[in-house]
Amino acid sequence: MASSPHPRLAVMGAGFLGRAVADEARSGGWVVLPVVRSEASAAKLRKEYPEAKAGDAVRPEFWTKDVPECEAMVWCIAPSRNYEDGDFETIHRQGAVQAAAWAGKRRIPFVYISSTSVYAEEKGEWVDEDSPLANDPRSMAMVQAEQACLKAGGTVLRCAGLYGRERVLSTEADGPERWLNLVHVEDAARAVGVALRNPGKIFNVCEDEPRRRGQSGGEWSEGGRRSRRNKRVRNGKLRKLGWEVIAGIKEQNSVPAGGGADRR
Repeated sequence: MASSPHPRLAVMGAGFLGRAVADEARSGGWVVLPVVRSEASAAKLRKEYPEAKAGDAVRPEFWTKDVPECEAMVWCIAPSRNYEDGDFETIHRQGAVQAAAWAGKRRIPFVYISSTSVYAEEKGEWVDEDSPLANDPRSMAMVQAEQACLKAGGTVLRCAGLYGRERVLSTEADGPERWLNLVHVEDAARAVGVALRNPGKIFNVCEDEPRRRGQSGGEWSEGGRRSRRNKRVRNGKLRKLGWEVIAGIKEQNSVPAGGGADRR
């Protein structure tokens, strides 16, 4: 990811994507500084990343006394699948915004991981980085963080549903037939390297073609929390910079549905 010897990259949130980002960065010559919420998680990470630390990056005091000194930062913090909506909004409206301000003040590269779920399209048409955005609370929380990132000179990656490694795509899904946009977690991690070298931009991170999901004539189950929008996401802007789908090629013939990938 970098040409200078031993630069330090703070990875805020070393979960599914954050861990892949850390691995990719380390292979590229970075000293990786993962930040996770619990000391138990940090202790496990220290077996491979000795400088891993525990800290609550959503709290203002973290940014005054606990943030690790670094030459670049990536915001990968995401709530668990059992999160409350308020927790989701706090992570993005407060935590990510503070991270962007911290990085901007120090003029270091900053990457904010957003989602392709911010697009408003619901009829299955193609969208790109300039397409209209949704105005629901979850989407607007991410858009606010995106704006803070760009204001600080950072880069936004709108990632599609993540899969790969231990996250295996199942073969069943409820709901009507619709489009599913995906990206392998290792391909998404490589996109972070591109983002660090291209400040002030927004990029979609997804496979070249979406896949089909759901059932013909199917209906949504009651009480679902995930987005029910339907769109096909273009990745041409990122591909023009040399990024391409590599890890995901092995999955091209699978039929994703059900749990496993975030529905973006």
